[in-house]
Amino acid sequence: MELNFKNIELADVVPYMEHWEETDQQASDYSFPILWGWAQDYGYQTAVEKESGLFWIRQTVPDIYNLAPIGDWQRDTWEQLITERFGKKCEFWLVPERLLDVWKAQFGDRLEAEDDRGNWEYLYHIADLASLAGNKYMRKRNRVNQFRRRYDYVYKPITHDVIPEVIRFQEAWCQANDCGTTPGLLHEHHGILRILNHWCEIPHMRGGLIEVGGRIVAYTIGELSESMLIVHFEKASLEYSAAYQAINQEFLAHILEEKPEIKIVNREEDMNDPGLRDAKMSYLPVDFIKKYHVKIKL
Repeated sequence: MELNFKNIELADVVPYMEHWEETDQQASDYSFPILWGWAQDYGYQTAVEKESGLFWIRQTVPDIYNLAPIGDWQRDTWEQLITERFGKKCEFWLVPERLLDVWKAQFGDRLEAEDDRGNWEYLYHIADLASLAGNKYMRKRNRVNQFRRRYDYVYKPITHDVIPEVIRFQEAWCQANDCGTTPGLLHEHHGILRILNHWCEIPHMRGGLIEVGGRIVAYTIGELSESMLIVHFEKASLEYSAAYQAINQEFLAHILEEKPEIKIVNREEDMNDPGLRDAKMSYLPVDFIKKYHVKIKL
């Protein structure tokens, strides 16, 4: 059967979230604000079908890439589902480990999986990063304390009232970091602005900012899922030493107070950037959401 793919729209958020909540492993790549926010640059499309109860997803720019579906993965009909929709030979990108395990059990040696290490998502205990307690976090804690001593700052949650200020800061950050000449940063910038401009229409969004002297110097944007907090974006002015460490710690401390039942924070992937990988590893991840490029021959 042919899937009826269409561009993902803001109006899709309710049915999309219903399928997202049924998904066994909620990787950030598949969260609604990421897919919808970046859709204009990457051409994300979805096809929802009642028959399987799955939301199929693909990227169409610069080429067509089939991603993993969201919904209930626990079924024994994957061979029929995939054959009827994609044929006997197909590929999927960014396949989360738990779905891969289900497919391996059903496809055996008819499946090849290549580790996509640059897209592994880093998971941490929120309590650890909120407190930065103990010797293992001494350097991080010292950086945050240095920021607190140096600057008389105020932390605020992101609400509708402060969105215009955050947008102005993001536009200034983009200009200072030459987004126009760096496609990845420019696409991210477009996604951030799209999300901010529709903040109240996307469920479960959370964010925080730090002001010094009435000016934003750092902000972060995240999303609450059923099992974790996902941090999608984090920006800070390099004029303020340790602003990145400070916004990370402050945001997680406030989330811990608001939602103590959420134990894990997902700080997304490193994209094979050595400096970013070192930074993420320095916060001592407790686990990863591993993802794979999968080829299936039936």
